[in-house]
Amino acid sequence: MPSPLKPQAYLFVLCLLLAEAPGPIQADNGGAASTPVAAILSTPTQVVTPGQAEPASALPKNWVGEKVYTFDTVFGTKGSGLNELNGPEGICVGSDDNLYIADTQNNRIQVWTCNGQPIKTIGSYGPSAVWRNDPQFDHPGGVLILPSGQIYVADTLNNRIVLLDPDGHVLISWGSLGTRHRQFTMPRMVSKDHFGNIWVLDSGNSRISNFTNTGKFNYQFGTMGSGNGQMNLPLGMALNNTDQCIVSDTGNFRIVVFNDQSPSHIDQSPVTTDSGTVSMEPTPTDNSPVTVEGWFGDGPFQFKEPAGVSMTKTGWIAVADGVLDRVNFFNGRFEFVGQWRVSDENLNLASPPHFRGVACDSKNRLYITDIQNNCVIRLKMITVEKPLLDQIGISIAVETPVPTDIPTPTPDDSIPFGGSGFPIR
Repeated sequence: MPSPLKPQAYLFVLCLLLAEAPGPIQADNGGAASTPVAAILSTPTQVVTPGQAEPASALPKNWVGEKVYTFDTVFGTKGSGLNELNGPEGICVGSDDNLYIADTQNNRIQVWTCNGQPIKTIGSYGPSAVWRNDPQFDHPGGVLILPSGQIYVADTLNNRIVLLDPDGHVLISWGSLGTRHRQFTMPRMVSKDHFGNIWVLDSGNSRISNFTNTGKFNYQFGTMGSGNGQMNLPLGMALNNTDQCIVSDTGNFRIVVFNDQSPSHIDQSPVTTDSGTVSMEPTPTDNSPVTVEGWFGDGPFQFKEPAGVSMTKTGWIAVADGVLDRVNFFNGRFEFVGQWRVSDENLNLASPPHFRGVACDSKNRLYITDIQNNCVIRLKMITVEKPLLDQIGISIAVETPVPTDIPTPTPDDSIPFGGSGFPIR
């Protein structure tokens, strides 16, 4: 394993960054002195001084990259009241920064402000999804709020997708238990691409299905397994700004990235629709991933239960790990750049947390659902207050967050499942 960089090397890298800086960014603070952020570089937790033996597995076990998020607040407690949750899983943030929470074991969707104040509750337990009526759910796992106010719900144990109007009434639903087109086995997440198509993470079938916004089947890909293009009971999914699909392949302890494209192998199979008629619809059977990253463990680039996935406003990928109680961050090239860990903070939770969903608001704050403590944890970005290089007169806005475009190389012995690390455009 290569030795960690010496202090002189960090100074050299720092100088290079300063040389390439475009110049000071002025804060809108009435001309007050601002502080630099380009100088903030993470160092390994264990530093090896000259002549000292390198500690065994120092980088894989202790190095956490850049720390750019810190604990902000927590809200919610166990129960069935307006401001209570029971096993919350999926979470989504609206354009107004209101939270839409899949309150899974209460069989409902909770709508809260970004500060945890209840606004309304949608749904109750049952199998009904009748047009213009209040919906019923059975352990909903995922929720998606559109700018129009319409809401998609992954009704997990009813094995269907339900579309609601802004008032929370049913518009349409589709799906049933099974492995054919328009069938699901525990769908858990819903996403929407730039073309308006709806992506469904069909967790129990270890695949992803793509539909129009009204539920017409487009294509699907993925099978159970650990090979190329396969998944094992995935729990999280998000789309980036080029509609690449980033999946938490939970049972394989990794993230998998797929392009938004119809696979080359199409099987024209007869399909029995919900109305009982038979039609011919294409079924993609192969879609090789752009990259596959991660394996089992607790070091950087490792997972024990990768779950919720979200894109931050700065273009990072946030992946919540339910067992390790942390969030791993990757840049747009799918390179590991840092972590946020519960062990580094004082959250005062009743029990060790078990993370599931994650979402990001307009202020780049992250919201993580905790199915163990029945709450939502909010993280905020760290803003720079007084970094060292302020002494040499560089002026950058006080509220500017730590830079997010500095890739951090992964140790050579830490990439057994590493892909090329670059998306295919």
